Amino acid sequence: MKNTTKKVLIFLFLFLPAIIPVTGRARPAPAVNAAAAVLMKAGSREVLYAKNAHAVRPPASLTKIMTAVLALERADLNDLVWVSPIASSRTGSSMRLVRGEAHTLEDLLYGLLLVSGNDAAAVIAEYIAGTEWDFARQMTAKAEALGLKNTGFMNACGLPAYGHYSCAYDLALLTCYALDNPVFARIVQTKEKTVSGPRAARTRNMVNSNKLLWQYPHATGVKTGYTSSAGRCLAASATYQGVTLVAILLNSSATYEDARKLFDYGFAER
Repeated sequence: MKNTTKKVLIFLFLFLPAIIPVTGRARPAPAVNAAAAVLMKAGSREVLYAKNAHAVRPPASLTKIMTAVLALERADLNDLVWVSPIASSRTGSSMRLVRGEAHTLEDLLYGLLLVSGNDAAAVIAEYIAGTEWDFARQMTAKAEALGLKNTGFMNACGLPAYGHYSCAYDLALLTCYALDNPVFARIVQTKEKTVSGPRAARTRNMVNSNKLLWQYPHATGVKTGYTSSAGRCLAASATYQGVTLVAILLNSSATYEDARKLFDYGFAER
């Protein structure tokens, strides 16, 4: 009898540990194209997936998430803001602002976040801080206040500059923080917006550059980005059955495919 009991115990010791993880095994993490990536639960800030999460990289126009955060916290949506010659001449992606015209801050935020207007970023920066350089200093200070340890800003739009950097983990934290603001959340999930043009009889129609809003049924935002040094970048969010996930993808040739993989993985593991 003792020998039989001993054999049973030996069997359980040898084989049971190998059986238990099979029934409770988590779904394998997806392979993504991005050089750096993070998938995070927006509510708890829990990281569900990470690849080179803390590697310092240029953030391109994901920078504009911070620009929008400061604009929403330090100015009023109905403020009328005038376009300076410096802001209207900003290079890169643009909402085609003309010097001397005026827009509400809310319209400028749509131009900033839907069509990634570098000119809108400059106008907002000048309005809040006087100069874009002073605004960038405020952006860096805000990053430090939020606990972003690998982030620094030199401009409001994300054009390449020495000392302008972030990482996937910091950008995920920033995006979660930004989405807590209902106005930001509303703007980044807007597919198309019409605002006034440089003349009373004209309008500007802006289509969101984030194609994930059309491609993924649960997508709710957030922001695209690209420069030659940063590669293609995406901050994406999606909500399903009350759970909101944020995905950050830096330097990916398949940003939307990567985002879909991460969201499918995250919602399956929620």
